[in-house]
Amino acid sequence: MTNRYEELIHAFEIKLRKLISEYLFLKEQNSLMKAELDRKQTDLMHAHQEILVLRKNYDHLRIARNLEVSDTGKTESRQQITKMVREIDKCLALLDE
Repeated sequence: MTNRYEELIHAFEIKLRKLISEYLFLKEQNSLMKAELDRKQTDLMHAHQEILVLRKNYDHLRIARNLEVSDTGKTESRQQITKMVREIDKCLALLDE
């Protein structure tokens, strides 16, 4: 009878050690995945900021192209400038509120 209990205790110890080993492995994996997630989020944030800068540059280039002065485009350029001034005025009015 004592031998049977010893076998059960021994089997329990083996299973417990295996469980602890798997827990430690999973804990390490979790830590590595959290670090990778942080790196990916940082990369994503940098990419998003770069996209914003590129869009801003694109808008500036588009506006510069629209403002190119030619004989037929002078009135269009003036209209574009007037439109931009109105938009700026609206933004300033919203900021004053």
